[in-house]
Amino acid sequence: MDCSYYGLIIIGGQSFTVNFDTGSSDLWVPAIQCKFLECGIHNRFDPKKSPTFVPAPHPNRFTIDYGYDSTTISGYIGLDTVTLGGITVTNQTFGLAIVDDLNLVFEEDGILGLAFPQLSSFKAPCVIKSMKDQNMIVHSIVAFHLGRYKLDHSDKNFMNIGGIDPNAYVGEIVYNNILDNLLGSWGYWAIMMDDIYVDKASMGATNSSAIIDTGTANLWGDPSCVKDIHYNIPGSYFDGYLWYIPCDTKTVVSLVFNSVAYEINPIELVVQEIMLGPLCQSAIQENPKSLPRKFWLVGAFFLSNVYSVFDFDNRQIGFAKAKGNFKLSF
Repeated sequence: MDCSYYGLIIIGGQSFTVNFDTGSSDLWVPAIQCKFLECGIHNRFDPKKSPTFVPAPHPNRFTIDYGYDSTTISGYIGLDTVTLGGITVTNQTFGLAIVDDLNLVFEEDGILGLAFPQLSSFKAPCVIKSMKDQNMIVHSIVAFHLGRYKLDHSDKNFMNIGGIDPNAYVGEIVYNNILDNLLGSWGYWAIMMDDIYVDKASMGATNSSAIIDTGTANLWGDPSCVKDIHYNIPGSYFDGYLWYIPCDTKTVVSLVFNSVAYEINPIELVVQEIMLGPLCQSAIQENPKSLPRKFWLVGAFFLSNVYSVFDFDNRQIGFAKAKGNFKLSF
């Protein structure tokens, strides 16, 4: 459904799939001790099978809450060798989950966080930062092409590590500086959003802040602006909890960053897992009212339209129009 993107990593010689998540900072996978149903259908890490595993010093327990529904991961912390994309780092801090509320409905085993250390429950650098610190890469950069299966079944996902792929986009990459101290933390990939257009008409979302989150599918935003967006999409419907739009909508919604408008293909506005007759769930939904106005969480339904670059070294995010049917250059 173009909702969840994940890939392979190796921890202590054991293979796992993880969601590459710019909305969090920690790496964790299920532990062999986890007996919950959620863990039973996934790969679980066994410290006894890793010659390089080291328990973290006490206290080594952790708890992480994810998302608006407060799903919880908890367990204990260790250090081990981690390989991602053929690059190996040693003594990487990671979590071994004993309680896992997330993974009954997701195919991936765990999460590899790609935000800044300030968000880390472990108070440790993410894997990409470790690669830079251990001189495995020159530049602390990750870049994503999130494949658009609904548009092209052959469109493959990939993440670049340490640089960008010039064949993955058209035009130029335009960068946006990171906002500091958003929601009381310095650790988010958060940038200013200039506006939102619906068929090129402004929705008045000027001077909004947006967390760019590869681990989120939807676009969650200021309730008043979300209402205005759907009022301008013919045939929209609100059931008191979720917004729905025609499954065959032709309306074009654009997000504006650093004076550049990036269009969302109308097909990407449609989430087909929840339908009401000719209506499908909208990819754009309202934030809980407890969050600040003009705050947005921007996920995969937008990011699949762009090539996105997360530059740790220069604290900036770049976007360019995504290009399909390309060859990787490295």
